[in-house]
Amino acid sequence: MSLSMLPSAHENESPDTTKVHDVMNACHCSEGAAMRLLKCSNNVEEAKLRHDIETLYGVPTAPPETQIHQPPQEYDFDFLSDESSDDDLTLITPSPGEVPPSSEKALAKRPPPPKKPQNLRSVSLPKNESDDTKQNPTSPTSPQPAQKSSHPIQDGTSASTPEIASHLASRSNSWPEMEPIATESFTEPPTIPKLVLKEPSFPQLVLEDLVIEDPACSAPQPENPMVEDVKEPEWNFILPEIPPPPSLTPGVGEGNDGFSLRDLVGAIQHGIDIRFVTEYLAYYDSDVIRRHLCDTLEGFPSIFFAVGTNNETLIRRWHEFGADVSAIHCASKVPLLAFAIMNSEQLDTDTTLTVSTLLSLGAAPEVIPSSFYTPFIQDLPDNGPSDESLKNDMEDKTNSWCTPAARAKLARTANITQRYYLERASKTKKPSSRHKQVAKLRNAEALLGIPYFLIGQTMATNRLFQKLLNYMMVPTKRPLVMVFAGPSGHGKTELARRLGHLMSLDLEIVDCTIYNREIELFGPRNPYVGAEHGTPLNNFLAKNAGKRCIVFLDEFEKTTTDIHQALLVPFDNGEYQDRRDLKQIDCSKTVWILATNALDLTIQNFCKLHHKPIFEDDDDSEKLRLMKSLSKAIKEDFLSQFGSPVTGRISDFLPFLPFSPGEQAVIVHKFLLELGQKVRGPVNLVPGPKEQLLGNVRLKIRKDASVCRILAEAEYHSDLGARSLIMGARKLEDTLVEVYLEVDEEIRESEKMVDFVVDINGSEVIAKMVKQ
Repeated sequence: MSLSMLPSAHENESPDTTKVHDVMNACHCSEGAAMRLLKCSNNVEEAKLRHDIETLYGVPTAPPETQIHQPPQEYDFDFLSDESSDDDLTLITPSPGEVPPSSEKALAKRPPPPKKPQNLRSVSLPKNESDDTKQNPTSPTSPQPAQKSSHPIQDGTSASTPEIASHLASRSNSWPEMEPIATESFTEPPTIPKLVLKEPSFPQLVLEDLVIEDPACSAPQPENPMVEDVKEPEWNFILPEIPPPPSLTPGVGEGNDGFSLRDLVGAIQHGIDIRFVTEYLAYYDSDVIRRHLCDTLEGFPSIFFAVGTNNETLIRRWHEFGADVSAIHCASKVPLLAFAIMNSEQLDTDTTLTVSTLLSLGAAPEVIPSSFYTPFIQDLPDNGPSDESLKNDMEDKTNSWCTPAARAKLARTANITQRYYLERASKTKKPSSRHKQVAKLRNAEALLGIPYFLIGQTMATNRLFQKLLNYMMVPTKRPLVMVFAGPSGHGKTELARRLGHLMSLDLEIVDCTIYNREIELFGPRNPYVGAEHGTPLNNFLAKNAGKRCIVFLDEFEKTTTDIHQALLVPFDNGEYQDRRDLKQIDCSKTVWILATNALDLTIQNFCKLHHKPIFEDDDDSEKLRLMKSLSKAIKEDFLSQFGSPVTGRISDFLPFLPFSPGEQAVIVHKFLLELGQKVRGPVNLVPGPKEQLLGNVRLKIRKDASVCRILAEAEYHSDLGARSLIMGARKLEDTLVEVYLEVDEEIRESEKMVDFVVDINGSEVIAKMVKQ
């Protein structure tokens, strides 16, 4: 099952035969295609709309052998075999006695297309114009002589010969008088004429390179409002489904290089393991991969399909080979970033990580009207921002895709965390070309995207980015040693983890509260007992000798002078002695991070004194000046507590500030997303590590900005940070469990998905369980 085509409520229903016939007649498709279209909703009108959307934006329905479901007794076309000539061509038409009086509707239907012999020259048959008769009441009420047709046919031959035209005209004049029919009754081949709008907004779709140009269309025609008012349907933000290959085998695709973008996309759409994708790409030269991954498939840049999987690794792989994260679907003008947000509705899952990944890779937030995310802390109207608030945004041509229907969908799907990162991206200074160059040369491009994976701590993140680039720009034997100072629960450990993940660096977290002596931290030296085993930190440094890695010393204020002395040499010249075999280890590329809560009072007092410029104003230069002043104050306090030997070896001091009200709400939302992911899994009653009693629950948060703000206001404490906000999510989890247990039925593994809806009533958060 494709990730982009989840089963609907009608997936297992067999469509009504009458509806199947109606769809076949309206869409000129096969019975199988009609049944597939009806399975989505079992509604003829919706099936027809879906067919139109697929024709414009996706994979067109394959031309069937029979396009009209119609009894063969009404019309019978019999073309000669491949050996026949034009002179032997005959047209079999019903005799007067064979046409029932009530056959007007049957005559109005387009006949099934015959199979054209290979050597048959272009033939023009009388055309059925009953459709025109219905639309134009002024059409003649008596049959007219058949006109010659100049239809270009696939074999490239000219129109019918004079003999055939004369023969057809004589046959036409022999018909009896009957109910009003169109001037031309039939035409070969009876394929859907190309609809040419006056000002088409999208490229026209030509099936099988067959263009039908009716001579009557070039003559002056009376205005037909039914045709002029036809508007092409908007893209429904569903990618075309690419069939999966039997196996993803490199070297067997079309073309000289054997690379098949279609096979690759079909495989990832249907959930192939990322390992097989990696193996497939590893087979080819990078230039070959770059050429294909930057190509389009079914009118979509191929990165749309990578984003459609909601897989961060695949998106980064596409970008690694040059795919543009600012790509746009040309037909609808929808940007990739907007699709990533709205794709959550099709996948029925959260896409926040995908949105953050695109922003971190350089996607421009300006393609989304700023009214959707500025300010991010306010709820969006159901139909999106008003026309007045969008007035300035819609003057930008890049926002032309944002139609009323698209606004409503974007308002439904854009959550508070996504809007927070969009606003942050719009205010964050973009890395310079040299920043990108140095990061690429040092294999640290992911470092540029750190701000989009951390809530708050903008100044600390920016300072860390600058220090790391400086360190990589001018290599030195002295390692980078930084102090992360700030209250508990404000992102110090999270930033270290995210840094290691983005840069693919090994990370060792050391809990300093359990070590009192350096022998406990590093282990005894050989030949003392136990030296051969080492310690986690000792063995980590030995394993990563000469490599970039991160050592995070949490709660460093709990360490003793004995440990401080043992760290002086590694901090100073990047050398360390392995306690197991006494070999010298190069740890000059190790990034040491000392996290401490000992300086909280200094930070909190400073923030109270400068609250407005730090948390409310947008003057970045003033914030930078204040952060430098705060870093200096922290250094003085650190010196007084830890002494000059350690302080003198610190490269920089990064303050972590209390969260703003908006950031608090986003952190609550982060915990709610984690809760939703946890309870969404299936119920598993088998005892063991995979047992899950609470499952098959879909967490839906209406007015998420207000819900999260109310919970944050009730729970946040500056001394506890994010840990205090977890309590708000846990209270909601307790409510969910209570409501779940109130159901007077046993828990079963086969239970259907239920919705747990969270909303607000005034200033109160309310929740209820809703069965589908």
